[in-house]
Amino acid sequence: MDSDSNRKFYKPGQVVPAAGIYKVLHAEHRLPHKASFKAREKFPACSKCASLVRFELLMAAGDSARNGAKGSS
Repeated sequence: MDSDSNRKFYKPGQVVPAAGIYKVLHAEHRLPHKASFKAREKFPACSKCASLVRFELLMAAGDSARNGAKGSS
């Protein structure tokens, strides 16, 4: 299991390192939720908490196949 020190958080304006599903963590006004982002776009600011929002990669695109999900062959 990852410890908190191994977790990587991204800020608005940073480039998305890998396409995938990210946890979006807001500053008090909203519970965390998930969002998908494409690689090389920039993480957006929040309209309410602006640059205080953070993003954490939950699953990179393509990880589901490596994690045992079955696809059509």
